[in-house]
Amino acid sequence: MIATRRLGLIAAAALAGGLAACQKPAAAVDPSKETAAIQAQIDAFNAAARARDAEKMTAMDAPDFKGYGGGPDVTGRDEDLKATKAQVADPAYAFVVKAEHTDVAKSGDLALQTGTFDASGTNPATKAVEHVTGHYVAGWKKDDQGTWRLAEVSSAPASAAPAAADKK
Repeated sequence: MIATRRLGLIAAAALAGGLAACQKPAAAVDPSKETAAIQAQIDAFNAAARARDAEKMTAMDAPDFKGYGGGPDVTGRDEDLKATKAQVADPAYAFVVKAEHTDVAKSGDLALQTGTFDASGTNPATKAVEHVTGHYVAGWKKDDQGTWRLAEVSSAPASAAPAAADKK
């Protein structure tokens, strides 16, 4: 009886050890590597914006992308592509984004980014070329292949400087 229990304990210990060996520890996330991969997406976006290539500008979008600010809200990659094609058709169009801070989650599959943008375009109502600078907040997520995709972005123009007080 004691030998049977001992064999049972040995078998259980061997099975537990074998199962533990099957469980791979989570890979350590290298935030600088992940930030560089997201920055590469930003660099590709800026190059595409200079070339007025709407397809490449929206290539980083997640399929369920959401965009807020700077015009009507956009839902989905296809809707973003349609809106971007309209923007790049404007002869006065120019757009550049600059990431200022990217914070990658410990899981390595989500990131939050803040930055600035500089944009120019023709105001459809006044026909005047307008220039605006501002800030954005973006949420990034990895797709099934491990590529960073822009999930959400919200932008707002920079606040105007307060008017100087009248001196008497």
